[in-house]
Amino acid sequence: MKTISFVLITMTFLWTGCNNNPVFPNDTQVVLQAYLYANQPVKDIQVMSSIAIGSSDTTNTPISNASVALMRNGLRYQLSPSVGSPGYYSYQGNDLTVNAGDDFRIEVVAGGQTLTAETIVPKKPEQISLSIQTVSFQMDSVQSRFGARTRVTSSDSAVVTWSNPSGDYFFVVVESVDAGRQLIRPDSTFTRRFVSDPTNQSSFLVNDNSILYTGKHVVRLYHVDKEYANLYRSRTQDSRTLNEPLTNVNNGLGIFSAFASDSLFFNVKLN
Repeated sequence: MKTISFVLITMTFLWTGCNNNPVFPNDTQVVLQAYLYANQPVKDIQVMSSIAIGSSDTTNTPISNASVALMRNGLRYQLSPSVGSPGYYSYQGNDLTVNAGDDFRIEVVAGGQTLTAETIVPKKPEQISLSIQTVSFQMDSVQSRFGARTRVTSSDSAVVTWSNPSGDYFFVVVESVDAGRQLIRPDSTFTRRFVSDPTNQSSFLVNDNSILYTGKHVVRLYHVDKEYANLYRSRTQDSRTLNEPLTNVNNGLGIFSAFASDSLFFNVKLN
């Protein structure tokens, strides 16, 4: 699973197109962006430096010489720099598993700073289901003052539902995974992957705006913690009320969070 990215200068979001930059400290700080996925290898740990106010730089500088370690149940797991990915760290052994309910602590030593953070791996989403298995699109010919033109419409939408009695936070990823896919709307600005905002509801409507291709699609439902949802909501700021960006990292900036997911599939056809 390709990770969610929260860094533009200090933090922003890969799929939302954040327009406003958060407030940054005058001095450069270490930024940690670290995600754990239940039942997946640890490889999505990123360390970089922030950009101070007034700097002409537009991207964060990766830090590739940090000491990064995860702690769980009193055991320490030292991470190594990822080859070919500056600033990323991964665990090279096979004795570290990420399971629901695990309490992880991370420690990063870089730039004369020691950063720490904690997260608990949420449980896998329960009772996930889809209302339909096939979403059909229709090609219609419509008349306008410029003459006849073809318009694509959808005849139905899929609703993802899950159990959420405690009002926890989730987000939905919809992705085309069919090698033989065909483009439905050539002028669309969407990509193969659509990602929703975090929600504490128990359903999500997958409408035609989140589908760009025909063929097989996967719906992944991610269970996330409240810190992640709060940071997501703070990604934009009003220039009249500038504040430090939210962080759950001690002695630095950034996010340390964990996810658990479940998946379903549906098909898209063009009539």
